[in-house]
Amino acid sequence: MSRSDTLMCQASDGRRARRVKRAAPQAGLAVFCDYDGTFAVQDVGSSLARQHAGDRRPALWARLARGELTPWQYNRELLNGLALSEVELVRFLRTVELDPGARSLVTWCASRHIPFRILSDGFDWNLDRLQEIHGVHFEYDANRLHYASGTWRIEAAYPDPSCFCGTGVCKASRIARFRAEHPKTCVVHIGNGRVSDLCGAEAADIAFAKDSLAEALEERRIAFEPFRTLLDVVSRLEELLAETP
Repeated sequence: MSRSDTLMCQASDGRRARRVKRAAPQAGLAVFCDYDGTFAVQDVGSSLARQHAGDRRPALWARLARGELTPWQYNRELLNGLALSEVELVRFLRTVELDPGARSLVTWCASRHIPFRILSDGFDWNLDRLQEIHGVHFEYDANRLHYASGTWRIEAAYPDPSCFCGTGVCKASRIARFRAEHPKTCVVHIGNGRVSDLCGAEAADIAFAKDSLAEALEERRIAFEPFRTLLDVVSRLEELLAETP
């Protein structure tokens, strides 16, 4: 692979250099970003489950680990019917912090007319309130949540039974749909989780990864860009645009 086709990166934490595709000059970029643990510091669903469904969580997690449940089935067993009022939920959401570079990433993409979209295996109700709370706005794909008699009712938004992810929002499928309409665009995926982000990272041209997603990509010997905060991602994307011949 020639230098015009690839770009070498060196992980700041000492991991070996990785090769990643770079955008063709005429293609442009599109950025897809995970929310929980990536755009936001906390994982909203996991935090809520620990606080309000902790008695069920260990047994369900063990079944997930044994392959008896898909990630979406795990979510349904854990969160569907959760007795948590809207007032309590909003109170919790106000404690959720954004990554230090979250706003910078949204602004950077908007100023360059680069499509930006959150891909989340979380819930639309939460993302709508989190945008209001933090005063940051973005397009997103997420599962559906509504209240019935004071309890959660959840619905998978974009599952793909053909994908290994087993999630309610298959990120590879959402990227594939975008590619069908924009075949020349270089797709960037940013994430942190082995379960919900792996298929999206594999589908992207450039994958930014940390935490368990980085470990999973290392295991599979799949190229990725390591990062700590989204400020690192913005800086690296700026370099990619500047270095493209």
